[in-house]
Amino acid sequence: MKGLPHPDLSGVNRVKNRITEIQNLFGRTTNETSRGTFVEVLDKKMSGAEKTQDKDFPFPSNVNSSRSSKSNPSPSYLDGIIEEKCRKYGVDGALVRAVIKMESGGNPRAVSKAGAMGLMQLMPSTAEMLGVKDPFNPEENLDGGIRYLKMLLEKYRGDEKLALAAYHSGPSRVDKWGGIPPYPIVRHYVKTVLALKERAERE
Repeated sequence: MKGLPHPDLSGVNRVKNRITEIQNLFGRTTNETSRGTFVEVLDKKMSGAEKTQDKDFPFPSNVNSSRSSKSNPSPSYLDGIIEEKCRKYGVDGALVRAVIKMESGGNPRAVSKAGAMGLMQLMPSTAEMLGVKDPFNPEENLDGGIRYLKMLLEKYRGDEKLALAAYHSGPSRVDKWGGIPPYPIVRHYVKTVLALKERAERE
């Protein structure tokens, strides 16, 4: 009696191979995500157990408005607060507006992937240090953020570049490198904020 012909399993094997490829693809994606954000990687490399004013990426496109404790305030209302706080702490209004534009795009409800909150994107540890109880309250956020920027300007003797680098990536990194940390994202942040400031001064 002749044996039965062997079934053609080539199609099944192709499906199994494709499933393996998909699993590998998702595995790589998960591993890449688990590496953490840019600042988290820097923190690990530079003994970053220290709490600093760090954010994952300094552009408004990386924040969302899923959380809010206040309705959207009018631009004139925000501008009035900015003027008041800048006079109170002696900080250039054009610089503050440039930081706000870069950090949150002027969105009081902005939340970054790293957890920075509000108009000036305060990290929870920084907000706590500054006594900011509600980072989504524009007045509280601006008071804390402008006060923090003033502290950094005083620390670096009025050097706006160093103060901005510290605002973005933490004073410890600026101190470690003795200047702006040599990372493209930090240098781009400083350059862009100063360009926004210069544009605001011309308007």
